[in-house]
This record gives sequence, structure tokens and C-alpha cells, in this order.
Amino acid sequence: MSPTTPPDDRRLRADARQNIEQILRAARDVFADLGYQVSIAEVARRSGLGMGTIYRHFPNKTALVERVAIEVMRESLTEVRRALAEEPGSWTGFTRVMRHMTRLRSSQLFPVSRGRAKEPGPELHGIRTELLAALDDLVVRTQSAGTLREDVNASDLVLMLNSIPPRIPDPTDGSPVADLADRHLGVLLDGLRAPGTERLALPAPGRREIDQFFRATHDL
Repeated sequence: MSPTTPPDDRRLRADARQNIEQILRAARDVFADLGYQVSIAEVARRSGLGMGTIYRHFPNKTALVERVAIEVMRESLTEVRRALAEEPGSWTGFTRVMRHMTRLRSSQLFPVSRGRAKEPGPELHGIRTELLAALDDLVVRTQSAGTLREDVNASDLVLMLNSIPPRIPDPTDGSPVADLADRHLGVLLDGLRAPGTERLALPAPGRREIDQFFRATHDL
């Protein structure tokens, strides 16, 4: 079974599995480009499938967002763990993770809509907790090596990554016409490198601040 296929789709026909993967690829691009406020109709347009096909596999937008979030966070967790194993404590390993998460727009996929009828499922809650813990480990190891400034934490990284703008869409068809992520990430990394010349205000953010930020700014 493909890693992008929801776990309860083991008995689906090959064409149904292909449709699910096609929907998820389109949804990832749409959410990264335009945010969660975009309608399912845009996902359908980019996937080339009908609305009925999407709702056949994902009963509502929340279910689709949650599945995309799980998929992207799982990829990010894998990359953090690889960097920790292959380049422990190095600045190269740290920037590798930051660039990976920027490419996936992982920071935009931490929250799930607060308008849901029930709390996020255990799979999403579990992978988000694992990813945040791995980012904590990455920060601590890089700081211990003396290359990451000591007054930042993993919550800072999540909020900073979220400040990087999405791809700028063409107003006519929504296709991306400019992507400044790498440029802005370069400025961000320069400010994160030790020792840092500007003293940061305290206190540092935590999980509570992350949740409040997404609720206030994205209604998520």
C-alpha cells in the first residue's frame, strides 16, 4: 500500500488508490500555495477529478486536511531523524532539515481546523508530537555543537517557518509564478546561527503559543 493511501483503503481497486494519491498530491500543492481557506473545488480542479470523486474518499475538507498533514509531518519526521543520525549536531544537518520543511511547507500543516466536530485523531496527534520532539532534539544537539544560537527553541522554528510566504499564485489560474521561500529562509538561517548579535526578548514561545497563533491568524 502506498504511504499516501489512508489505512482503511487496503481493499480498494487500483484505480481508486490512484485517485486518492492524485487527490493528495493536488491538495498538498493547493494548501501550500493558498492556505487552508481554499475550497475543495480548487483541489478538484488541480487534480483533474470531480468533486464527487473527492468526497467519495474524503467525506469533508477536514478529513482531507488531516490526511495531508499526517503525510507531510511523517516525511518531515523521517528527514529530522536522518539528519540526527547522519549529521548529528552539525549546522549542515540543521539547515538540511529547515530547507526540507520549507520545501514541503511543513510549518503550514501543523494545525487542523478548529471547526471540526471532534478532536484530531490519534494518528495526527501522535505524529505531531513525535515531530515536535524530534525538532527539540535537533535544536539541542545543534546548540550543543555551538552553531545554533542558544536562545531559540523548536517552537521558535515552527513559528518562523510559518512566516515564510507561500508561493505567489497567478491571479488568473492559481498557478505559482514566484517562490521566495529559499531567499527568505537564507535570511532566517543567518539570524539563527550562533552566536547571534541581537539579544532576544523573553520568554520563548511554547506549544501553547503555537496553538494560539494558528487559531488567531489562520482560524485553524
